[in-house]
Amino acid sequence: MNSQKTLIPLIAILFIFFMGCKDDDPKPFKPIVSLQINHTWNDSSLVLNQPYYWKHDFKTDTIIPTTLIYHINHLTLNTQDNQKIDADLPYYMVDYGDKKIMPNNISFTAPRDGVKYYITSLEFTIGIADSLANATGALNSIFVAPMYWGMIQGYINFKFDALSPQLPSNVLMYHIGGYTKPYYNFRRIKVDFDKPYYLNEANSLTISCDILKLFNSKYKIDLTTTHQVETVNEDSKIIADNMAEMFKFDNIK
Repeated sequence: MNSQKTLIPLIAILFIFFMGCKDDDPKPFKPIVSLQINHTWNDSSLVLNQPYYWKHDFKTDTIIPTTLIYHINHLTLNTQDNQKIDADLPYYMVDYGDKKIMPNNISFTAPRDGVKYYITSLEFTIGIADSLANATGALNSIFVAPMYWGMIQGYINFKFDALSPQLPSNVLMYHIGGYTKPYYNFRRIKVDFDKPYYLNEANSLTISCDILKLFNSKYKIDLTTTHQVETVNEDSKIIADNMAEMFKFDNIK
């Protein structure tokens, strides 16, 4: 009788123990990473139709951004052990004025579950590097006007319009494209993180895009001489080089 009384509580304890172990066992998952892009002018959030100022060469330029649209493609997260996690789609377009990314928000899904991923950098292309995709118009069903030039000229990689009282017409237009020699105006960009970050099941990666660097980074742009760039030329190459300097790491949560 005593043995029966002892056995029943022991079974109950074992049952609770095993149930607790089962609930606490980590379940394999495929990490998902969403990408956010903060657009700024220097240290301030970028607001369209608001004036910003750039002091250089003993003068001050006033720039009032009105349009910001650009392609961001072939995004890849690099891991500490040299693995790559590709974005869920190969091509995206950021329309800052409409506060949207087409065709969907940018996200990454790790290829395997049950693997510990530590990411160290993000790589992507501004612009369309694939001349075949341009020539056949294969992307025109995804990205329509105002970014598509036509089958011969290809896609505009980056479109920035602004107003400036320093200019004769008050209008600044940078429509940067080109995917054939000698104007390969797409740029492959790498954003390094400050340390490796372990991916949980759901993660948010934020990078920043500083529009001031479009005018002042690798090259210093003189608005009075470079204010309307709507074709592939030497000015478009210079602006494309500056575009590549605009992005940097912000945080991962």
